[in-house]
Amino acid sequence: MKGTAAVPAWLLAAALALPLFVLGAPLIEIDDARYAEVPRAMAASGDWILPSLNAMPYVEKPPLWYWLGAASIKLLGAGEAAARLPMLLLALLGAGGVYWLGSWLYSPNIGRTAALATATAGLWLFLVHNLTLDLPVSVFLLWTTALILRVLEKPADAGWAAPAAWAAAALAFLSKGLISFLFPVLWTAVLVGLFPKWRRPALKLFSPPGVVLAAVVAAPWFFAVQARRPDFLHTFFIEQHFQRYLTPKYSRGAPWWFYLAVVPAGLLPWTAPFLSGLAKTVRSPFSDARATALALWVIGVVAFFTTSSSKLATYALPVVPHAALLAALSLEDGPPKWAWRLCRGAGALLLLCAAVAALLHFRLPHLSLPPTGADAPLLQRLAVLAAATLAALGAAQAYAPSARRPAFALGLGGTAAGLLALALVSAASPLISARALALSVKESARPEDEVWTYDSYLHGLQFYTGRPVDKMVYFVGEFHYARRDEANAQRFGDDDEVRALPRREGRTFVAMKTGRRAHFETMPAKGSISSWREFGPWSLAEIRARGPR
Repeated sequence: MKGTAAVPAWLLAAALALPLFVLGAPLIEIDDARYAEVPRAMAASGDWILPSLNAMPYVEKPPLWYWLGAASIKLLGAGEAAARLPMLLLALLGAGGVYWLGSWLYSPNIGRTAALATATAGLWLFLVHNLTLDLPVSVFLLWTTALILRVLEKPADAGWAAPAAWAAAALAFLSKGLISFLFPVLWTAVLVGLFPKWRRPALKLFSPPGVVLAAVVAAPWFFAVQARRPDFLHTFFIEQHFQRYLTPKYSRGAPWWFYLAVVPAGLLPWTAPFLSGLAKTVRSPFSDARATALALWVIGVVAFFTTSSSKLATYALPVVPHAALLAALSLEDGPPKWAWRLCRGAGALLLLCAAVAALLHFRLPHLSLPPTGADAPLLQRLAVLAAATLAALGAAQAYAPSARRPAFALGLGGTAAGLLALALVSAASPLISARALALSVKESARPEDEVWTYDSYLHGLQFYTGRPVDKMVYFVGEFHYARRDEANAQRFGDDDEVRALPRREGRTFVAMKTGRRAHFETMPAKGSISSWREFGPWSLAEIRARGPR
């Protein structure tokens, strides 16, 4: 079975190029639009120290992604492609890190297959397109662990690898915070405890130049923001790290088994070989210290977030590159029969789901659906694309066990499914993007007019209009920090504000979910709502000015 993990370079190149096809697709609510808007605002304001959202301070996360996005927007202009381009480049850096680690740790074939598996794993591919901070931190954590392993396995290279590991950890810290140092330190400590051969090389990780480099990279921004916002460090570390992890304050709870479902699903179509590689390593942890290091990273990250009070599927992304390497190792040696049975079973289930989605294509015009803002033709297109995506994944899973080159079969199926899935997300933009609504506001609103949101907040409004939302009625969300400032109190409102409409001068545009329309239109003065426009699941009310008496 040796060599069955080999994949051609052209397939890897095709997989890495997938996000290019939808680089300029409309921004998705919520995270995609938010993490495009903060860099846009930074580029527009010229303030590269204090991030802002809706013209209010936004200091929940570190600035590295904002700097990259703002630089891209400064260079290319404020558009979706410019906002997403740095994430694509980071994904390429991540794939390069997987290839480099797999190549020297095992072989170039392993490195190439693991890079392909990373690029086509469902969770990774989605987060290259849908902007969050999880991909940047995952990329720099990958490089941190790869460089640590380089020091442990090849101590002669510690002179450059140890400082580089510290620098990568600092960049990860500037991407998302404390986990960037916590995870590598705990992981390295466990490895050194398990494998005596790595204890002496591990001493080389205590690199004074590396520590200084990490401090120079990571510390200045924190001092700069603290000088402008005296409560910043408390907010960033106590609230956004410890309270988020230890308490249900942020309402992101999930069952204990959440990541046991998310990780296998997010690794499709590479789930079965990953599970077999993980199982083999767990059964014989001392037979190959390198594989055990990869497995411990996956287990440790999953265990950490499983015990957290705040759980999101995207938090599992840092395990994908290491899981991909375990999958490549399993494919090189040949997975056991149970893994191939699991693979065939997953393929059959996915093909069954594809058949159901295909049947919906014919049934949708006759089904009674709740209001979604989508007409039957759009829903039919989405059903066809969903069916094709599931069929590509299912066919790859079903065929791989009998293929002469199963890694090639899985990679080809993952690439095809990825292209179809991205097309599906792009086609669904009328239902998940505020672009059309925002452009309508941009075209209609004059300087004296105001833009409000009711019982929700559309992040794309500011990105596409270039102007802030003037008032958010019954919404705080990620603005809880900004709301503490007395200067921002008037930016938040309730139904009393709506009942006071219309304003004396200037119209008011109010965006809301269509389901809130019936309640909303009972509150402004009778006859003051001059128009309603619907954009997918959202509605836009235009309320005329009261005018002078």
